[in-house]
Amino acid sequence: MAIDHVVVLCLENRSFDHMLGFLAHPDPSFEGLLANGPHTNPAPDGSAVAASTAAKKVLPFGPDHSHDAVMSQLAVTGSGAARRCANTGFVASYEHKGAGTARTRFGGLLGRLLRPWLKLPTAAAPAVKGRGPLVMLCQDSQQVPVLSTLAREFAVFDHWFCSVPGETWPNRNYLHAATSDGETDIQVRLYTDPTIFELLENHGGSWHIYYDDTPQVWAFRNLWDRPARHANWYPADRFAQHVAAGTLPTYSFIEPNHRPPLHTLDHLPAFGAGPDRSNSQHPENNLVSDAGYDTFDDRQDTDFARGEQLIAEIYEALRADPELFARTLLFITYDEHGGFYDHVPPPTDVPAPGDEQSRAARILHNLWHRQVRPFDFTMLGPRVPALLISPLVEAGTVVHTVHDHASVPSTLRALFAPEAQPLTRRDAWATPFHGAATRTVPRTDLPDLSGHLQPAPASAESSPPTSSAAAGATVSEGQVPGYYRDFIKQSDEVRQHLVDVGEPEIARADSTTPIQRADETAAAFSSAAHRHRHPEERPH
Repeated sequence: MAIDHVVVLCLENRSFDHMLGFLAHPDPSFEGLLANGPHTNPAPDGSAVAASTAAKKVLPFGPDHSHDAVMSQLAVTGSGAARRCANTGFVASYEHKGAGTARTRFGGLLGRLLRPWLKLPTAAAPAVKGRGPLVMLCQDSQQVPVLSTLAREFAVFDHWFCSVPGETWPNRNYLHAATSDGETDIQVRLYTDPTIFELLENHGGSWHIYYDDTPQVWAFRNLWDRPARHANWYPADRFAQHVAAGTLPTYSFIEPNHRPPLHTLDHLPAFGAGPDRSNSQHPENNLVSDAGYDTFDDRQDTDFARGEQLIAEIYEALRADPELFARTLLFITYDEHGGFYDHVPPPTDVPAPGDEQSRAARILHNLWHRQVRPFDFTMLGPRVPALLISPLVEAGTVVHTVHDHASVPSTLRALFAPEAQPLTRRDAWATPFHGAATRTVPRTDLPDLSGHLQPAPASAESSPPTSSAAAGATVSEGQVPGYYRDFIKQSDEVRQHLVDVGEPEIARADSTTPIQRADETAAAFSSAAHRHRHPEERPH
């Protein structure tokens, strides 16, 4: 059957072994942790720490996933064709993170000027020791019932690697543009690399971005800097409505909610107070105090559990329309491994994207950048979960072929714009994933995951969204969880552009805290998108 729709959901910061390593898959060739062990990492005292299924849904602090940290986790030696990865540095890296000894270094003009101040002690959580082994703990299948069921019942890719041994921004950029514009760590700026959204648009395809709060894909300003494209952005709960109405576009990209709970999950008063909305499964959205970790009850509501519910919601929305689902591919992955253990070394002989870094990026780099090891983009990062779900996929399929995030634009080109030139050399190299959909007759024995759904608030197109910032919440910049500050910085750039182009919604924003400012910007952006879809309505 012809494929008319592709849906991609990308969650946050979990390795393949951490989520699916102990999956009892019916195919014995599945490369998890149940065979060919032992799978261990050395502790600081030299003892061997084995991977096990004792992972909780929470952590006392997030693992390090900066480029230098990932290279250490992979225990990379050599360079070029002689580069090798032993994957033996995960426990040591997490121990360093807890002890506060993994200090970031900065370069560039501003980095040199501010270096003396950057070395000063900062107000941070007390050093935590002895927690390195936690990074070897993996999820039991019962902890991730939705992901595990889909991995057994459809196609799982056990050699899907993130594109860069580094952080969120570079890896998500590969999903969209098959390049990170020369970045290995998060560099908050607006990117101008051509994306798969524009390529599809230029070849007769349509696209929507479904999101909540402050999506990372905002980084590509060309996707929202004109009314017609801005109109393609929808609140996440509109996805199910579009499926039911038969108005799904060629390509749907779904980004989860990144907004952190403004407290630890055992309510240590570290950040203030605020609603729990996120569902990205980012480790730092699932924190407890070190003292509360060992006794934490995993049956409590967590961002981690809400991520499972999000997967179920998307799947069940599609399953409710068998005719549409038979023409749709749902692909689920994670942007990067988040610092969690994985035992399979990534390939070290892949092509670099081959695109020249933008002038804006070079200027920004000369002013301010993290000092990291030189990197040539010819190796991939660690494995991440990757699933292809469709009635056209045989149950129990395992794909061993090497893929990375550039396989998303590669697949979309192959399906919907086969005559188009690749976005980059990495896109040209990346294997499309739709080959796992081998059936000509759709399956009817699809698993029922409706028991994992949570009631969601109704959303109507006639009622544009408004800010949901917590009334009365007072959260200072210093109290915002570290990783979310990058989302706030990006939100501020989006906000300024909305002001510059005269979008009337942004004029109403009256924020007092960073979190509220980001929340109000997201609401203004969404309201403007609604107006661009309905120009006949007066601005609210």
